[in-house]
Amino acid sequence: MPQPPQRRITKEFAAALLSTGSVSTSLVIGVGAVHAAWTLAPAHLFGDLRIIVAGALCVAVAAGTESLLGILLDPLRRRLWSAGSTAAVRGARPTPSAAETQDEGLAQITAATEADSAHRAAIASWSLDHGALFSSEERWRGYANGEATFYVAPGVVLHYRLTDGRLAQPEFTLLTGDADDPVGVLTVRDVLQYLISQKKAELQAQAALAKEATEEGARPVSMHSEVTANEPAF
Repeated sequence: MPQPPQRRITKEFAAALLSTGSVSTSLVIGVGAVHAAWTLAPAHLFGDLRIIVAGALCVAVAAGTESLLGILLDPLRRRLWSAGSTAAVRGARPTPSAAETQDEGLAQITAATEADSAHRAAIASWSLDHGALFSSEERWRGYANGEATFYVAPGVVLHYRLTDGRLAQPEFTLLTGDADDPVGVLTVRDVLQYLISQKKAELQAQAALAKEATEEGARPVSMHSEVTANEPAF
């Protein structure tokens, strides 16, 4: 069921305010940590490198704070971005009956894991697209290993996974048929730029083929004289 425009605008404003507040808080904490270290650390300890160490400390503290806030604020972001697009899908799924065999239980858990992967990919896509395209859970195909894929166009698939480590972060890449390495994606504009570049390459290839065909048709046909039977052979 589509959301009213006013409610959607309110949610978008709240999500933007949440992201801005998260970044601002991280910067404030980073600057505060640098100020405390600058005040407490003796001047002769680092000498001329004091400013460089302070800048590195600010970046490290701000990045760590942003990652921690991202984990803590994930439930709130989930409520803001996925309530309208995924609630109806979750409500339409029938609850399976209790498994009578291990095979049935395995099948149910596998299906639940795949659905969970698709749901998490739709939630995490808020960092890519603040619209409603990538947040559509029904467009994601989840897998039992926690990854998910989103069909973008023929030969182009958006892939979701969690990075390794204690503070795992969502990672999105474009999987293409003619690319050796996945294309990193940070925003929906990255997907747009890739599709535009592919379309330009396709048009250039078509123009080159048309030019080659025209040149082939314009070449004169060489005529070879036939040797008659009455001509003496040497």
